[in-house]
Amino acid sequence: MKDRSYFIEAALRYEELLESGQIISLDAFVAQEPPEVREELRAFLEFNLTLGEPDEPVAPTATEEALADRALALAHAAWERELRGEPTRNLTDLRRERQLSVGRLARQLTLPVSLLARLERGKVRATTIPERLIERLADALHTPVATIRAALLAPPPVSASARLHADDGIIEPEEPTVSFAQAFVDSAPTEEERAAWSDVL
Repeated sequence: MKDRSYFIEAALRYEELLESGQIISLDAFVAQEPPEVREELRAFLEFNLTLGEPDEPVAPTATEEALADRALALAHAAWERELRGEPTRNLTDLRRERQLSVGRLARQLTLPVSLLARLERGKVRATTIPERLIERLADALHTPVATIRAALLAPPPVSASARLHADDGIIEPEEPTVSFAQAFVDSAPTEEERAAWSDVL
């Protein structure tokens, strides 16, 4: 497994390539890195590009360190399950094993139902999901935190409508993957839900 410094060093390498005049897309750069860290590395690089990096390497900010730590924890959880040869279960699988509906689990978490559904569709960037939510999911689903982290990186289920559209040759617009904060706003939360998560938004 890569340590936290790997993500920061990779961001500096990508910036150096761009500054040297080499035209390389973010996807092409990430594709050269180890498969188990690509998704989280891409999110980390997007974060850096959005903020803008200084010309000279400096000590990472607390926000950058927190993001790198979260990316590392997610990748580590997925890597451990792969090494043990365990089947990959996504968040939907874990919820169904407990015979919970999306609505019931959302109420337990004080989350908008549409936000939890979006999480299950894999359309919320994993590195932006609050640690407190990961811990509460683990409690609600009676599952280790590491299992929740691995589930957040697992491929989401394919919906019946998506399968039908694929069979019919219909291409639906791609749903954007957004941050947890953006997904929370998009889900039109109630006052109770806002209060429950205001400290992490």
